[in-house]
Amino acid sequence: MSERKKFRSVFSVMLAVFLLPFFVICASAFGLPAYFKSTFLGELSEKYDRLRTVDEPKITVVGGSSAAFGLDSEMLERCLGRKAVNFGLYANLGTKLMMDLSRENVREGDIIVLAPELNAETYSLRFNAETAARAIDGSPEMLKRIAPEDRASLVGAIWGLGGKKLGYALTGERPENSGAYRKENFNEFGDNVFDRPYNVMSGYGNAVTLDFAGIPEFEEFIAYVNDYTAYVRSRGAEVYFSFPPINSAAIEPFNSPEEIRDFQAKLSLSLDCRVISGISDYIMDEGYFYDSEFHLNNSGVTVRTAKLIDDLKREAGDLSVTLEDIPVPAGRRPDCDDFDLVRLNDARGWAVASVSESASKKGCLSVPDEVGGIPVLTILSGAFKGCAAETVTLGRNITAVEPGAFDGADGLNSMIISDGVSPDISIPGEISFGRADGFAVYLPPESFGEMSAYAGLSEIKELLRSDESFVFEPCEGGVTAVSLTETGRRREILSLPDEAGGENVVAIAGGALSGAQAKKLVLGKNISRLEPGCFDGTAPGLEVRLAEGASPETLELPDSPESLGGSPQIYAFWEDYAALAEKYSRYGGTLMADNIYLKLEKAESGWTVVGVNEEGAALEKITVPDEVDGLPVRTVAGYAFAECEAESLDIGRGVERLDGYAFSGSKITEVIIPDGRGPGDISVPNALSEALATEGCAPGLRISVDGGLYQSYVGDYFWGDYGSRLEARRE
Repeated sequence: MSERKKFRSVFSVMLAVFLLPFFVICASAFGLPAYFKSTFLGELSEKYDRLRTVDEPKITVVGGSSAAFGLDSEMLERCLGRKAVNFGLYANLGTKLMMDLSRENVREGDIIVLAPELNAETYSLRFNAETAARAIDGSPEMLKRIAPEDRASLVGAIWGLGGKKLGYALTGERPENSGAYRKENFNEFGDNVFDRPYNVMSGYGNAVTLDFAGIPEFEEFIAYVNDYTAYVRSRGAEVYFSFPPINSAAIEPFNSPEEIRDFQAKLSLSLDCRVISGISDYIMDEGYFYDSEFHLNNSGVTVRTAKLIDDLKREAGDLSVTLEDIPVPAGRRPDCDDFDLVRLNDARGWAVASVSESASKKGCLSVPDEVGGIPVLTILSGAFKGCAAETVTLGRNITAVEPGAFDGADGLNSMIISDGVSPDISIPGEISFGRADGFAVYLPPESFGEMSAYAGLSEIKELLRSDESFVFEPCEGGVTAVSLTETGRRREILSLPDEAGGENVVAIAGGALSGAQAKKLVLGKNISRLEPGCFDGTAPGLEVRLAEGASPETLELPDSPESLGGSPQIYAFWEDYAALAEKYSRYGGTLMADNIYLKLEKAESGWTVVGVNEEGAALEKITVPDEVDGLPVRTVAGYAFAECEAESLDIGRGVERLDGYAFSGSKITEVIIPDGRGPGDISVPNALSEALATEGCAPGLRISVDGGLYQSYVGDYFWGDYGSRLEARRE
């Protein structure tokens, strides 16, 4: 063989080896099944098919996920008398792509409403080739509609798509989305109908600005919309411009009402299509939103859809109002382990709708006074059906118990009404139907006479009893609690009164709490002695709350915590803790402060961690408590742990939000999310905000999540941005 032939052979082999991966990847991209068709992005092909197959005049709403999570298309059809197509999915696809895909499917008489999210990504001609490649995977019809100027970047994305699909083919794994972001959550119109009754706001912190002056692509976007409008009109159809729902709490403070009006005026003057909506009408209460600044919960969807319907009706000369009764903002999901709560439609408070599955087998249940700073006012009919509780304690804010509320709770033999309950309380006579023999309703002994005279309790007068939780005996300086009554043993929370029979309650005797089921004991302000053995026979980890003002001068404790019996945790108010801890240093971790190591700021709905004090700065591990002084610790602010030496942080069950830069400047390498807390329970900023909670953190920081929920974190729209920092925690 000649040298030239050898060279050609070697070159051919080398070229084949070099090109083989390219051909394999390309073959994988087009030859393997469309794995992404079953994901959230795969819904685009379903939306496109509806757009193509509706062959009568229709309304098409073009946008991003604010349309997917913000429209009731069936309501649109019913109120406007024409078919509707929800053609919004994901802002990352770009508004331009959605307009391009809709062009060839415009029919005479159609109305297209453009309502992109208000950010630089959607008010531009940006095209995300990687996202688009996954969304149109397996849909050659959509592939043909990609604009010529975007095809080159799409070809480049094919390499990544093919590699992904080849990996899935070899490993047997499949791309997944979780929670609201599953394809199965879309209905025939293209609306995401995942049940979202509350505001979980896992995207809170992604600020919204209406200042697009500094975005070069903005003018190009306006020109493209005008070109699109001209094309649509040439097909005998019309384009209108509207706005997405906008979380009022997310708008940057510098966006004054005047600047907002100026922005709308600029749009109206620049666009050839008519701007039919007022932007201020779409700036909505944060209680209407779900997990980002543009996604709506159930009640928000209804409100936004009604706004759009009314805007479109006005264009047709119809000035009627679609909704006379506007659904109230649902607000945040209540952090209540034992009960499923719903918001009353007059927005005054919560109603107990049912007992949670985890609490249905408990012997004692307590309806809280409030959740998230909002009072719990009502117990709905059937709320306790199937519940095994023997004792239910009503919070002091309950004003109504509906007929049938306790039907199906056949073991219930006592209901305890808290001191301070409103005279307006209403409990029907049917409360006793189906109850256990001897069922009674217990009132606090100090106010039995006053409360039993309430008009709302008149129908159950024969069931009323005085709730004597403790038995008292005389002692030096007053009376001492010596034992519990039957109802006292069943109570989940015990409160020792300041007085009994006109005498100060000054002590708890040994064995007084034996047999108690309570998890919490609140001491009266006159307690001066805890006798040895007073906590014998109590549940492990009993939480004992000292009254405000407890000090070494007013409170006498045994020589050692072991002498108390049981295994209580004794909590003192911040201002009392230091002196008590110094005198009773032998108590160690048994005597606790209400989080003396954290700097907290108080809001109506709960606490925000804003920093650590001198004691906290020296700790190796910090635990954020579930609540302090009866209010949950809800938020970790930016730079909260910047001055601490701790390497481990245990997030409390009350935390619902991590602000941007929450761990910036800290040495924390392990953040522990409590078991059972999923990605929707704790809101975090995503990458687009440029302020991830982990920005500026220790290089090795890992976020340890419940192993059973790990995949849902990875697949979450916001938590997924934390990538390799997420790790599964297994038992």
